[in-house]
Amino acid sequence: MLPATAGDGLCRLSTYLEELEAVELKKFKLYLGTAVELGEDKIPWGRLEPAGPLEMAQLLVTHLGTREAWLLTLRIFDRIHRKDLWERGQREDLVRVTPPCGSCPLGSLSAGLVDVCPNPPRKDPRETYRDYVRRKFRLMEDRNARLGECVNLSRRYTRLLLGKDHSNPIRAQQKLLDTGRGHQSSPIQIETLFEPDEERPEPPRTVVLQGAAGMGKSMLAHKLMLDWADGRLFQDRFDYLFYIHGREMNRSAAERSVKELISSCWPEAGVPLRALVCAPERLLLIIDGFDELKTSFHDPQGSWCVCWEERRPTELLLGSLIRKKLLPELSLLITTRPSALEKLHGLLEYPRHVEILGFSEAERKEYFHKYFRSAEQATQVLSFVRDNEPLFTMCFVPMVCWVVCTCLKQQLEGGGLLRQPFRTTTAVYTLYLLSLMQPKPGTPTLKCPLNHRGLCSLAADGLWNQKILFEEQDLQKHGLDGVDVSAFLNVTIFQKDIDCEKFYSFIHLSFQEFFAAMHYILEGPEQTMTRLLTEYGFSERSFLALTVRFLFGLLNGEMRSYLEKHLCWKTLPHVKMELLEWIQSKARSEGSTLQQGSLEFFSCLYEIQEEEFIQQALSPFQVVVVGDIATKMEHMVCSFCARSCRSVLVLHLYGAAYSADQEGTSTWPSETQAPSGPERNRLPDAYSEHLAAALRTSPDLTELALYRNALGNRGVQLLCQGLRHPLCRLQNLRLKRCCFSSSACQDLATALTANQNLIRMDLSGNDLGLRGMSLLCQGLRHPQCRLQMIRVVFTDIYGTCTDHISLPLPPPGKKLSNGESSRQPRCRLSWKEPQMLKIPKSVPQHQGIPNLKAEKHLSPPRLRKCLLEAGACQEMASVLSTNPHLEELDLTGNALEDSGLWLLCQGLRHPGCRLRTLWLKICHLTAASCEDLASTLSVNQGLTELDLSLNDLGDSGVLLLCEGLRHPTCHLQTL
Repeated sequence: MLPATAGDGLCRLSTYLEELEAVELKKFKLYLGTAVELGEDKIPWGRLEPAGPLEMAQLLVTHLGTREAWLLTLRIFDRIHRKDLWERGQREDLVRVTPPCGSCPLGSLSAGLVDVCPNPPRKDPRETYRDYVRRKFRLMEDRNARLGECVNLSRRYTRLLLGKDHSNPIRAQQKLLDTGRGHQSSPIQIETLFEPDEERPEPPRTVVLQGAAGMGKSMLAHKLMLDWADGRLFQDRFDYLFYIHGREMNRSAAERSVKELISSCWPEAGVPLRALVCAPERLLLIIDGFDELKTSFHDPQGSWCVCWEERRPTELLLGSLIRKKLLPELSLLITTRPSALEKLHGLLEYPRHVEILGFSEAERKEYFHKYFRSAEQATQVLSFVRDNEPLFTMCFVPMVCWVVCTCLKQQLEGGGLLRQPFRTTTAVYTLYLLSLMQPKPGTPTLKCPLNHRGLCSLAADGLWNQKILFEEQDLQKHGLDGVDVSAFLNVTIFQKDIDCEKFYSFIHLSFQEFFAAMHYILEGPEQTMTRLLTEYGFSERSFLALTVRFLFGLLNGEMRSYLEKHLCWKTLPHVKMELLEWIQSKARSEGSTLQQGSLEFFSCLYEIQEEEFIQQALSPFQVVVVGDIATKMEHMVCSFCARSCRSVLVLHLYGAAYSADQEGTSTWPSETQAPSGPERNRLPDAYSEHLAAALRTSPDLTELALYRNALGNRGVQLLCQGLRHPLCRLQNLRLKRCCFSSSACQDLATALTANQNLIRMDLSGNDLGLRGMSLLCQGLRHPQCRLQMIRVVFTDIYGTCTDHISLPLPPPGKKLSNGESSRQPRCRLSWKEPQMLKIPKSVPQHQGIPNLKAEKHLSPPRLRKCLLEAGACQEMASVLSTNPHLEELDLTGNALEDSGLWLLCQGLRHPGCRLRTLWLKICHLTAASCEDLASTLSVNQGLTELDLSLNDLGDSGVLLLCEGLRHPTCHLQTL
């Protein structure tokens, strides 16, 4: 057994080792395994590798003794670049006060210390404050922690994905990244929050961290404080960081000064305030939970607070700091939910907005391994969760990730198998509630029912009054006495707020919203939903959005039965019908097109998980357009609802600009390698299966448009199963930028021959290549193919452009040739006026477009991604000569060149060609093509529209074209 002093050293050594991240601990073990200090008594790697911090400390002390273990540990801290731990160990003088290889009498140790330091110097105030911050933020309590239980923040914290945002409150809530792909806003690291960038040459003074409920805003703020105190963050930028929370401000004194505000953050009396305010540019104030502040921040009736010693109302004091009227050089970091962004934006001047996007896929894995100390358990749980795509997707929200881990950990500790289906957010929260009702594994569910009606009415009342902190009189108003509150605390449904005595709150705002939703479905005094639904109106901006989603989820028949069986909570049977009637009434008043709020509406319908209800809810709509679908989860929500659209004629699903961008590798975080190929980040099979089911079961569906939906080849294959079904009546299929390649074209060709209703197809923006077009043309040549229009546009050139490049384009009425004018009385040719082309800077100055003056040249690999080249034209020519139904062909943006057009003209001149419209914009054509075109115009009497915009035909080419236009058999109407 270790002597007492050695035991103390062991505890302190273990505490230091616990602060190492997983990667750092692994490096520590590698250095330790080769340490010469151990001599022949090296620690076997078999014991080192699985050891945790405590086991590591025991191994070190056993092999080296306490003093030598400290010396070696500090040296390794320096090698693995944990200077903060090395410096702190030196400051605390651990080596000198630790006895060599055993214990020493307390008296001699004390005497030695007195000799060494007879008059200990007064500690630096900054070091005093750093020590206080470490003590305050080092440990955290889980929301369901038992008395005395805590978790090391550094060990539990998992890095969050952050993106610079431009404060767009419309999509702020639920605009999250589910797989760690790049966001449309630029990724940013914590270390650079206050650094200048390309847009902002000066460092920002105010940073706004926004994130939806449960995204980890407060934990991130705590980690900032801890990392600064440990010397790992903002060391050259700030001398002091101060932390205040919005709810603390709500209960503070009516009047305060800056002195009192900072003093409340200081560990002892005698805060060096004058020294601090003399250099405000070296201070950072973190205001956590701006959305929880009750203050309105209207312009004051009196003057602003401009003196740091002046006592003013709290609202005025905070308003003066935020508006930079007081201590303008002071830096601010403000966290908020999106619902308060507009109010906050009116107070700030040129802030930097950063959005917390949650966990990437890799970070979700890391979180599971940090939550479960056992690597075996973590792997088991992660495998279980990954098998359920919606569940794993929802874990991008840190709060949901914690809920899932908590529930599954309890199942494992109870000795049971991992079970319970997680399909929706409501299901996750319901299971968590049930797990709370069974505090310890193996114990029965509480027999005495809690006052759940009072709990739910308290939640709803707080929601309507924007209140999250409740006093005892609030509890009494809703029939919650001390016994009830004690029970809630014991089972952690409802907990006493740690920081604010005599105030109570739900463990998280999202749980308050969950119970508020339950308020409307429980039996008892009947509650009308009219106000709730009218105020909400399917707007994702509404503060009621999550509550209404929970309401839909709780109306699921299986969920209601589950609540009644396990909690004996009776629900109202007529609420579902009342909700359906409101939906149909709203649809009748707004028309048969569902577009505004469609994604939010689908999110609510997804929660209920009942096909019959969803069918009835969607029955009034004939056109459904859902835009800005950003995450896999949102795509799954849309496809799940789409399969129930029985009356819909037109269905459009538009992915966000970053959800399936094949060229968007620059939006990936620098430490994340972007996958390559069309199958990267592909949507789950279930997505395409749902859409295929919609094609089979929706007899009125005639148009399906998928834009930036990452189907991949597998997804197209599944979709084509629906297209080939005898009951499919689809006429128009648009698959633009859906991340598939030539491998999918065989399935599409088969669908063309099997489905004779299909007459229009748009495959733009997919890397089909020559092989893909060859396969596709096999289907187009089939006698049963009835396709009339096909578009294969290279969308990276056409339609997704950023920089303006002007071309010398002829105005309408320009002379076609010497002596031949389009303004002659007998001329019936109409000009389709070209518009100014917008082309990315990366478009090359190609030999076929010499007038383009791009600032940057395209790299050869990008040039090869032009979808179709000359070789594909031979296949297309054979289609033109054999398919009597094809009337429109769009090959815009493909590098056909003159050789490709020559092949195409062979098909155009064939007697069997029935083409009426041909678009050949930006196809790298020159004057050499015009002779073939002129010959074609004189032979093909069906062609009425030809688009040759943005090709370098030159005057000689136009003259040749005019020869064909003058031919009596030319019937061209639009050029």
